[in-house]
Amino acid sequence: MIHTHPIISLMLIFSTGWNTCICAPPMNWKKATPIEFEYSKNVFIGEVTVCDDENYEMVICEVFKGELTVGQMITGKNRGTCGPYVDKNGEWIMFGEYTTEFTVNDCGISMSMTDPRMLPPPPPSNDDRQEQKFIATWKAESKKNRQEQLKILRKISVKNDSIS
Repeated sequence: MIHTHPIISLMLIFSTGWNTCICAPPMNWKKATPIEFEYSKNVFIGEVTVCDDENYEMVICEVFKGELTVGQMITGKNRGTCGPYVDKNGEWIMFGEYTTEFTVNDCGISMSMTDPRMLPPPPPSNDDRQEQKFIATWKAESKKNRQEQLKILRKISVKNDSIS
């Protein structure tokens, strides 16, 4: 005889009690940038000045899309389970929506400019020198990619402004 009560109980717990999120692996950032730009209401660079687990404050540094202005101070909230999460101070490329507070796009490509996470992190190594060299190369490539991404955003932004 099959006991269905434990199975039904577990299904109820998992379906109502927990939010889970499964983001697809990020596509090539060069392809993802214009796509995410199109469906975002606000795209900008912001300097995060205060952050904790749930909230952050930032000053707008450069606007690519939306009605925000350079120098404007806004607040944001880390919502849901999907991220990305604003978890450190510094400059961030942000894709999302601002109403009374900013929310990043779930599973989006918003990220810290000083600690970008677009590329997968380097694999662990038993050789510390080799690992440090690999990490340095990875960070340099990530920084170069962010600069290229900014060029793409500036180009899209100008094109978008001329259409409006």
